Amino acid sequence: MNKRYIIGIAVIAICGVIGFTAFKGSLTPYVGFNEAKALDRPCQVMGDIDKENVNYDLEAGVLHFTIIDESGEELPVSYAGVKPGNFDQAMSVVCNGKFEDGTFHAERLLVKCPSKYQGLEEEGADNPHETDAPATIEDGV
Repeated sequence: MNKRYIIGIAVIAICGVIGFTAFKGSLTPYVGFNEAKALDRPCQVMGDIDKENVNYDLEAGVLHFTIIDESGEELPVSYAGVKPGNFDQAMSVVCNGKFEDGTFHAERLLVKCPSKYQGLEEEGADNPHETDAPATIEDGV
């Protein structure tokens, strides 16, 4: 084989290993509350928002709240930033951050809101966007 091909393949392999290592290091895993408390690096936790324990400090710009996992365990969360606009309607939240000093310090929040028509389905009402009638040209189909 030509010496240039061998050097080219080696360079590509080294770049691939470096790229894979960097990508793997950038992943933030989902973990349970106990594992998040034990980790010494950023992770993601998910839970339902305890609506009784939500406090936004306007002066400091910090949102304090508690999330509850499926087993009923609670985790206090602190988020330094603007309170998400849909936080009050949210059912659950994914918090990306690190556990320190008895609190999960979130750097990012992903708010999980209920479906727009979830309440309609529970009440037995029809979804205004569903119909049994066939689509016609006048409907824009």
